[in-house]
Amino acid sequence: MLRSEASHPFYRPLWVRICLLAALLIWTAIEWWHGESFWGVLSSAAAAWAVWTFFLQYDPAPAGGSDAAAAEARDGPKSAGDADDEATESTQDDSRT
Repeated sequence: MLRSEASHPFYRPLWVRICLLAALLIWTAIEWWHGESFWGVLSSAAAAWAVWTFFLQYDPAPAGGSDAAAAEARDGPKSAGDADDEATESTQDDSRT
């Protein structure tokens, strides 16, 4: 899965990522239980990849950076004075029209 696919909004809830990993671990256990070493290794690798992708390297922030949280991380938090200044500017702009 490409990085952009791993950051798809479908995977954002933690419970979705846990369920996917649980399904892979159950599949792995079934394959090893039945003595299918090839499929056991394959499903083990898939489970290891899921742990790496969905838990260790997962970044829940949207890729676009247009989110308010991303803007705050980039520009720093707005103070109460900034909000007052914006409100004053918007009322002044409204009165001019």
